[in-house]
Amino acid sequence: MKAIRTLVLTLAAVGLAAIAAPALAAVPKGDCLWQAIPAAQRNAMLDNYRAKGLASLQEVEVNDALTLTLRRACNFTEAEDFTAGEIVGAVLIEKGADLVLAERNSIARGSLDKRWKALAQAERDAMTTFGLAIMKNENTGAAEALAVVNKVTGALGLPTDPLNTDVFAYLAGRAIREAREAGIK
Repeated sequence: MKAIRTLVLTLAAVGLAAIAAPALAAVPKGDCLWQAIPAAQRNAMLDNYRAKGLASLQEVEVNDALTLTLRRACNFTEAEDFTAGEIVGAVLIEKGADLVLAERNSIARGSLDKRWKALAQAERDAMTTFGLAIMKNENTGAAEALAVVNKVTGALGLPTDPLNTDVFAYLAGRAIREAREAGIK
């Protein structure tokens, strides 16, 4: 139960960050959005994730000029701003977690992507259900998500207790990004 509570509290930071993030697109693509952010700002965001983990999401700032740049680069409308903001946050989580696990735990970059793709559809769906629930400040599917996080954490050769928040962050971020890109609310 402690691990589930930690999982819920950790992802709650994602939901809070999404509220502060700008919105952007109907079916935005994470790679386009991420690449449209100036390199210096992307690097600063990753440095902040490195230092603060998921709490760094609360400090992501997207001003009007960047919002316009993202809209133009990725062909989004003003009505799609919030969704694009959620996707930017999710991509930051993915990239930050991948970076931190490589630096701190010697996990090869890209390993989490391979683990995500190797999950059964039901496991990816469990992460999506929980990730989207947290975005609404709910905890639906926490036990199922915890099982997936522990499975991936163990497969990477990392201890599963306490909860590895970077593995969790990557999986939740990936699930949220893919859901939002697919137009799933």
